[in-house]
Amino acid sequence: MNRRKFIHNTTFTAFGLMALSSFDEQLLSNQNIKITLTPWSLIRSGYGGNDPLNIDLLNIPKVARSLGFDYIDHEMFHFPPNLNQEYINNMNNAMESAGVKSAVMLTGGKGDVGDKDPKKRSKALANYKYWIDVASALNCKALRNVCGEYITIPHKEKLNYAIQGVKELGKYASSKGLDLLIENHNGYSSDPGWMISLMKGVNLKNVGILGDFTNWTLERNPDTFYPDPYKGFEILAPYIRAISAKSESFDKNGEEINTDFKKMFSILKSAPNFIYAGVEFFGNDISRNQGSVNTRRLIEKVLRES
Repeated sequence: MNRRKFIHNTTFTAFGLMALSSFDEQLLSNQNIKITLTPWSLIRSGYGGNDPLNIDLLNIPKVARSLGFDYIDHEMFHFPPNLNQEYINNMNNAMESAGVKSAVMLTGGKGDVGDKDPKKRSKALANYKYWIDVASALNCKALRNVCGEYITIPHKEKLNYAIQGVKELGKYASSKGLDLLIENHNGYSSDPGWMISLMKGVNLKNVGILGDFTNWTLERNPDTFYPDPYKGFEILAPYIRAISAKSESFDKNGEEINTDFKKMFSILKSAPNFIYAGVEFFGNDISRNQGSVNTRRLIEKVLRES
């Protein structure tokens, strides 16, 4: 799982400590959309990384609440490699103390559930089943996974292996009461038609899509992109249950300059099972906490005006 890395100055100012007003809370409740804070907004490296601005993972719930979030996502790479029940208990206690709840566990990059090699596919499935157990212990509602970033075999062949892997992982997630969400995360999955074929082939009630605003790289060297991300979201919408609302820079009116949030959320009206809007700020022109708040406010604005 490749991530863009940005290093910049940040402080937790009074600006970042603004909570949702009761009006906004009622608004979001009525819309049935829950805005979550994705940890990559504040933690830009994996566990033990060298980003000096990282926040300790167990402090994320408190910081998220101070920034006006009631829900948080989790990222597998942020957890210590020797994860144990004590650490999970500490995270649950931190969330309860802060008054926030879990939404989606984000996984990927440690094996491909659609791998052509059955041994590699089996190993990947065992790995992600472990993270389903972790997600369940953290009271998450869903687990996000991906199906390969690089095009290595024909799309139809890859689809067959992906259907096998996603179906097995989806059934295991169902046994734990979780949804399994496949993200458009470059490669095969950034082809909306391929993703719809995957959903239809898997055909499980608890399997859907986590739609990412910006992950539309079809192939590398040279980079080839799906031409219209808005059209991509239209195609994926029937299966979208959560999104990664990526943000980087804002204009003076608080609009994200790379993605038309109003247009995206208008499209999401045709997503009958959409519920979690994940804030994923990855900019470097303003502080991380400010960027997270700006993104939350922008989502609230488009929901209010929709």
